[in-house]
Amino acid sequence: MSPVPEELSLVPLHQHPELLEACAELLAEEWGKSRALRLHSLQRSSDAFPTCLALLRAPAPAEPACPHCLVGHVRLSRVAGQPGGLFVESVVVARALRGRGYGRQLMEATERYARTRGFRRLHLSTHDKQQFYAHLGFVPAEPVQIVPFLSPAMPAAALRAFTA
Repeated sequence: MSPVPEELSLVPLHQHPELLEACAELLAEEWGKSRALRLHSLQRSSDAFPTCLALLRAPAPAEPACPHCLVGHVRLSRVAGQPGGLFVESVVVARALRGRGYGRQLMEATERYARTRGFRRLHLSTHDKQQFYAHLGFVPAEPVQIVPFLSPAMPAAALRAFTA
């Protein structure tokens, strides 16, 4: 396995709209869906969640110049009834970069991002990557309900109603 370059950064997509198209293409490579639907979903990223994050690396000297080389993407949504919980979804690393440790770097950076914002529990769902996530410390748990959007005006009682 090649070492992961040290110059990696995880950035909120809503602070870097120049990455929207590249993220839409990366997600479409993996899961399809229409370009318009992908862009609409990505444009909803905000600090209030859901938040889309892009993992970037500095280009290597031999690579063509690119201001931000997109490595991967992850989306975080709030978990209903768990103020300290986030749901991790749409985790993907560019196909050409897989097998080099970027998936681990993406998940570790995502955990740091969540922790610095006061979240202590990450949830995810997978059908084919159980071994990868188990290796990162994830364990099976009960299903959770995500909150697809979060308005600052939404009272906590309304969030609790989602879990009923």
